Amino acid sequence: MRREYFVPETLTLWKVATPYPANGNLLYPAGIEHTVVHRAGRDKYRFLHDCAIVAHNGVLFAAWYNCPEGEIVGESLIRGRRSADDGSTWSDVEVIAADGDGKGVFYVPVQFLSTGDDLFAYVSTMTGHDLVVSCEAFRLGASGAFSDWVPCGTIAPLFLPNSTPVTTDDGTFLMAGRCAERAGQLPMIPAVARSKAPLGDWEVVRLLPEGILPDGRSLKYPETTLIVEGADVTAFVRNDHGFALVFLSTDGGRTWRGPFEQNMPLGAAKMCSGILSTGQRYIVFNTPSDGYRDLLTIAVSRPGEREFSTVLKVAHGFSEVLGCGSEWSYPCALEHNGVLLIAYTSEKHHCVIATIPVGSLSRLPPSWE
Repeated sequence: MRREYFVPETLTLWKVATPYPANGNLLYPAGIEHTVVHRAGRDKYRFLHDCAIVAHNGVLFAAWYNCPEGEIVGESLIRGRRSADDGSTWSDVEVIAADGDGKGVFYVPVQFLSTGDDLFAYVSTMTGHDLVVSCEAFRLGASGAFSDWVPCGTIAPLFLPNSTPVTTDDGTFLMAGRCAERAGQLPMIPAVARSKAPLGDWEVVRLLPEGILPDGRSLKYPETTLIVEGADVTAFVRNDHGFALVFLSTDGGRTWRGPFEQNMPLGAAKMCSGILSTGQRYIVFNTPSDGYRDLLTIAVSRPGEREFSTVLKVAHGFSEVLGCGSEWSYPCALEHNGVLLIAYTSEKHHCVIATIPVGSLSRLPPSWE
């Protein structure tokens, strides 16, 4: 039976009264700086992707997944570096998760959670390219040594994490990602995992219960990120059929409404989002451009408002200073000591961090005055 085409409701993400700027008019935030944390190819691992960043007990941890040559081919392990001086210098490479026994397990990607004295790394395990088995937890051991990452077992089956866990007003952890219907299938269902404890059983809640859009299409790479405001949660989901889709929850991620179409050019790539200490919403995303993922941008709202009203460049084109580009993608953001740190991939070879003073994101542009 042929489905009728479904036209979803539209949600206003961009402030309608503010004209959306053309790509050529975008500016960088004042004071932005860029650093290459790790360049792939200096050992046997030439492929690097999907960076994560966290602060724990005064130390920054950046991590990614590495493969010898191509994406999830031959081997995939989680490696990273540390910085004890807010990112000015970085340690030697450490291994967080790897298939040391040669069982054919691929580890990809990683998300961090720092809570109390504990630092956790959540990593999906796979049997092949995107053939997710489960989400596993690793905890940094009491010694804190590079080799002291302790496996803690499965926290959620068939789940691939995309974003740093955040908490609702009742203390529930929410970790956005995507999941598979069953073992051996691709994780094509946007989902959020919920738990009261870092090592508890995480309940995986599907944003699309049947795994398909109302018009019958599926989402090939529905990478998901969240903004949490008390019990209200907004989920942004990558949509390779067009701009990102939005889902809404008013009960801490237990149930969801959507998908909603929206009025911002959030391109077909992984995004990250959150709320700054200034009360501003933000989302980091790839703006569609003439090149392939060559324009990474950040949109912010006015303090306390839900709609975004300015957008700025994070990275654009080839960087002569860094010696890499022009592809920039898969961001992970962390506010730390007055700056917003955005870790992201360059060309699926390098881990780069952009440092943006939070104050430069809170200065009102003329359109806000």
